[in-house]
Amino acid sequence: MSTSYLAEVSTESATGEIARIYAEIRRLGAGPLVALVYRHLASQPGALEALWRIVGPILESGELQERAWAAARDAWPQPVLNLAHELQSLGSEALARALDVIEAYNRANPVNYMIIRVLGAAAVAPSLAPRPVAVAARWAPPAPIGPIASIPAMDALSAEVRALVDSFAKADAPGAPLLVPTLYRHISHWPALLSLVAREVRPRLQQGVFTPAIKAFEDDITVVAAELAARHAVALDPLLATPAVRATFERFGQVIPEMVVIGSFLRPMLGKA
Repeated sequence: MSTSYLAEVSTESATGEIARIYAEIRRLGAGPLVALVYRHLASQPGALEALWRIVGPILESGELQERAWAAARDAWPQPVLNLAHELQSLGSEALARALDVIEAYNRANPVNYMIIRVLGAAAVAPSLAPRPVAVAARWAPPAPIGPIASIPAMDALSAEVRALVDSFAKADAPGAPLLVPTLYRHISHWPALLSLVAREVRPRLQQGVFTPAIKAFEDDITVVAAELAARHAVALDPLLATPAVRATFERFGQVIPEMVVIGSFLRPMLGKA
């Protein structure tokens, strides 16, 4: 029985306006990723374009990104045992490449969640009047994370590796398309790393160990997002109020904070300061 995953427009197949927006996401996020939430929105006619008309100008100022990164900096506040020695078989070069992938998600996920919460704030308080925004020098994104390994296709994975990746999948209902956080799919390039992550992360997820940190991050972002939505007078485009798009935001809004905390947990676990 085949498994159905969320529809997406891959970075390799994107053309025209979608490809242009993907390039802007990378530039303003200072990283090589186009996250699954955008790749999925691109599969819904007009949705990604509508989102970008709203958030593109806000991202140009850099405030959204900087405040999202600040909120995520210590998303996992507790000490973590360094287990990088368990990956010595990978070699230092391969481990460095894998760490770059994880850092790319650590840079992208906080921004993606902030965007979802800004749009959510606009949906519940559409009549907010704009507040004055100080004119600042043009924001310069930080040095980008360099090129990273491509995202492997699910059907290109071995049965064993795919089962590990699928063990992190999220489903709304039996038979519904699965949302697989792309980080796990991405690090499947290094099965030993994926196995270590599964060993350390899955039990903590099942036991609710990460839950308080996830809630704290969500609360921090929600406050800042409401402020940004009001200050920039964000108005929700009707294309972003359709049931399909609203469901997308709700679904990813439940998953991304978890990935922010897990990314913060993985950094010290793999010996990254």
